[in-house]
Amino acid sequence: MGKAMNVLLVAVISLAAMLHRTEADDHEYELVWAIPSGGAGTYAAWSAEHTFEINVDSITFEFSSGEQDLASVTKEDFDSCTTTNPIWETTDPVNVGIVQPGTFYFICTFAGHCAKGQKVATNWTNSSAAAAPAPCPSSTATTYSALPLKFLSNRVNKHGNKKKVSLTLGGAI
Repeated sequence: MGKAMNVLLVAVISLAAMLHRTEADDHEYELVWAIPSGGAGTYAAWSAEHTFEINVDSITFEFSSGEQDLASVTKEDFDSCTTTNPIWETTDPVNVGIVQPGTFYFICTFAGHCAKGQKVATNWTNSSAAAAPAPCPSSTATTYSALPLKFLSNRVNKHGNKKKVSLTLGGAI
């Protein structure tokens, strides 16, 4: 009986340690979003060095409003730099987290920017043992309510403390 209790206790503690996540486990990547001075392969090389975890990691796209924008597009539009039918678009810097595994494509829709390399494909994985939902559809018919995205921002309260605020489109966090 005592040995069985010890084994059970070790199993419970091990499971709790595996499931426990802290904010220190979260990774917030910052990407200065501009036409890359290093050429068209700059963002591809950066993305190849990173694999992002759904519901944990996020990417902050930093840019000056009015000088750049950010749009999520299908793979086809990413490959051809088609900017006319984005899935969503913002003209302000944004922090993006993804809630479904898959590859997600981002471009700048300003004339010539994508063709000059201002585009990035990001790979998002699910490290949990649970079955993962299907990746984001590549159809341009995607509706906003079906997007597996989480937009995050840091708000500073009157005491100067930062508070992470999030908005989720589609899927549960």
